[in-house]
Amino acid sequence: MKLVIPVLSLETGGTRFIYQLANEMVDKGHSVQIVLPANAALAWPLKAQITRVKELTPATIPPGDFILPNFYPTVFPAWESKKGRVVRLSLGYEPLWVKEKEKEKALASYLINIPIISISEWHRQLILQGTGRNSTVIPGGVDSKIFCPYPKKSLSTGRLLIAYILRSKEHGYTWKGSEDFWGACQKLDKLVPAFDIQVVAPEGANYPAPLPYEIVKARSDIEMAHFYAQADIFVSTSYFESFSMPPLEAMACGTAVVTTDNGGNRDYAKNGENCLLVPPSDTQQLTKVLAHLLAQVTVRDQLAQAGRNFAQAWTWRHSADKLEAFLLQLARN
Repeated sequence: MKLVIPVLSLETGGTRFIYQLANEMVDKGHSVQIVLPANAALAWPLKAQITRVKELTPATIPPGDFILPNFYPTVFPAWESKKGRVVRLSLGYEPLWVKEKEKEKALASYLINIPIISISEWHRQLILQGTGRNSTVIPGGVDSKIFCPYPKKSLSTGRLLIAYILRSKEHGYTWKGSEDFWGACQKLDKLVPAFDIQVVAPEGANYPAPLPYEIVKARSDIEMAHFYAQADIFVSTSYFESFSMPPLEAMACGTAVVTTDNGGNRDYAKNGENCLLVPPSDTQQLTKVLAHLLAQVTVRDQLAQAGRNFAQAWTWRHSADKLEAFLLQLARN
């Protein structure tokens, strides 16, 4: 079948879903065409056909068996084009986080009578509560050939390493909890022996932190895998996420994970089994859990190994299989 996927851009973050699913569907023998504006960013290596257009309009959307818009501004031109069956691939329930003036249009994009794909059970529930419309869950995955263990940096430095992805309020990421992370680290610094902090800052954020940290440049999956894998603990502090891929990627890399219960990670994050969960914005609990993991090497290693084992089943091919089966079922009906 031919899939047409109109996007505003394919930068880092949640658009990984599109890149990974597109490549997997090509590998499964389907035709996939990505359509995006002429100046849009394209950060991922795609196997799909790439078509640049002046802007996304009904006239510039190519025909296909299925058209899979994602972010709400791509839904309307896809629907109005009448060039294929439209299925909404929602990567996040936009009415929760877009600017106030955009909320009405974002909500309207969910009320069009087309099938909706969500990416976690929590995400499905959000859409259902907000719109009364059900959706089909197709979860994310991880490429364990790339996201795999590498030697820990602490083996050579003698100082345990905490890794964190810094996405700041200054760049619009009000739900990522960066202040909570730094607040916990500041308290942690008074409780345990010296530790190091490394961060990846995708938007170039340079946060005036209360203690020293190193910014790591990670422009590819392999570099991100090294970032996760060389750390002893990976921390995620989001208040909400539709799926939340970094903790799963860190698990695959054999790194102990501490993450907030952000909703979208509930499908894979099992507290005390493959990670440690803390309530969002609870810096006291976050500090306590990090202090425990830094002090208890056996617990840390067991958690890391369990996470690594668990992540092996979460493949992008499994996600693509579910997408293919869902679309074929729609085609039969």
